[in-house]
Amino acid sequence: MDTEEKKSRRIVKTALLMVIITLSAKILGMVRDIFLAAAYGTSPEAVAYDTASRLPLIIFDFVIGGVITASFIPVFNEILIKKSKKDALDFAGSYVNVILLLTTLITIIGVAFSETLVGWLAPDISESTSGLASSLSRIMFPMIIFTGLAFSFVGLLQSFGNFLLPAVISLVSNLIMVLYFIFFNDRFGIWGLSFAMLIGWGAQALIQLPAVLKKGFRFSLKLDLRSPYIKKAFAMALPILVSSWVQPFCNLINTRFASSIEGGISAMGYANRLYLIIVGVFTFVATNLLFPYFSKAQASGDREEGEKLTRTSIKSLMLIILPITVGIFALSEPIISVIYQRNEFNADDVVMTAEALRFFALGMPFYALNEVCTKKFFAEQKTLPPMITALVSIAFNFAFVVVLADKMGIAGIALSSAIAVMINAFLNAYLRYRSGDKLLSCRDLLSILAMLIASLAMGTAVWYLSLYLSGIIGLAINVLIGAVIYFLICFLLGERMTRDIICKILRIKRRN
Repeated sequence: MDTEEKKSRRIVKTALLMVIITLSAKILGMVRDIFLAAAYGTSPEAVAYDTASRLPLIIFDFVIGGVITASFIPVFNEILIKKSKKDALDFAGSYVNVILLLTTLITIIGVAFSETLVGWLAPDISESTSGLASSLSRIMFPMIIFTGLAFSFVGLLQSFGNFLLPAVISLVSNLIMVLYFIFFNDRFGIWGLSFAMLIGWGAQALIQLPAVLKKGFRFSLKLDLRSPYIKKAFAMALPILVSSWVQPFCNLINTRFASSIEGGISAMGYANRLYLIIVGVFTFVATNLLFPYFSKAQASGDREEGEKLTRTSIKSLMLIILPITVGIFALSEPIISVIYQRNEFNADDVVMTAEALRFFALGMPFYALNEVCTKKFFAEQKTLPPMITALVSIAFNFAFVVVLADKMGIAGIALSSAIAVMINAFLNAYLRYRSGDKLLSCRDLLSILAMLIASLAMGTAVWYLSLYLSGIIGLAINVLIGAVIYFLICFLLGERMTRDIICKILRIKRRN
């Protein structure tokens, strides 16, 4: 077997393991939200907790979030390839110290001004709910420090080819939250839940520490701000940061507008987390796996390899995400009902949350495309194009939400987010094309068109079946039938990836 084939098989094997781990983590995250919905529904306590937990993460995303791995991995890999492992680890030590310093300052400011920040994030919630949210946020603000450390470790481990341990970290934090609900929620309530979330984020950094130390990383007080590599990483930081603002900005706008709808913040929170669970399983796996490979291809001057990875990842993601998007749009109410409707989460909550999820889902394929294009820009250390496209899409998001929130309520808020993601993806794809990348051939576009036709046919079928199938068993049967319809139509339309998958499955069965 040649080296290229071995490499491809290793990537595929790693990707499958990451999918399994990430899917497990996302399922646990969904279980966590099921417990949260059952215990608190869309009550004032739920609104306070959702506001308080969202606040540190939104601030983290706005101030430093996307910078950590996106500016670290290209520079670290460049040093690793062009200089030495020791120089790369020296850079990592200084980089981590800068991140720790920044996240500590953000935490101190957040705790000191928590009341003001809650009022800014959710201006229309009641005074008592706002007071509770402020108190809970003070408990959770140190998450920012743990998150910064965890993301730094993720960048280092992925650069060394360790993708599986970074994929496990969400599994651990979600498990801690689920265990809290099972054993401690009745006793400690929403206050204990806030501490559990803080512990869960701390665990994300802690479980990576042995592996990081094994790779040769050592903590020190060294803060070499004069290093050309530190300067290079942080010169990339602002454009990378701005280009990562689309998702947190949409969350911020969603929260502010949803605060005027009773239970709106919680409904948007449940829908948005479920949306990220679904789109994250495959998109985050693909882009997190590919980013270090993009960076290494760029550092070694292998443009052809980078383009090949880009085309393959876009097609693979569309094969999976297009039917999921259409399926969620058609089945949003049955999905939300099966997952969340129990105890404090009633039928009205189902309708409101399903409306948000339905329109969030429209952004899924574009989210995937945008992640691939953006990671390719970052790997090439071209940070200005995605920054500009992010600012444009943020402006469109604000314009659309002002209009659609009044006309469509919570559905309009979610649709505005989807439109912002669409605009961002189209602009980044266009700029990749202008830079010389042939993202997709005519054959690739025809293949994606076949996927879309199959998805729409499947969506029509499952929507019709949902009128007669109900409950968890009915939903499971509907999803299974939908998957069969989708792959069958793709196969009949001659979609090559589907045919390759089915042929490989048939060969394996014949061998057995």
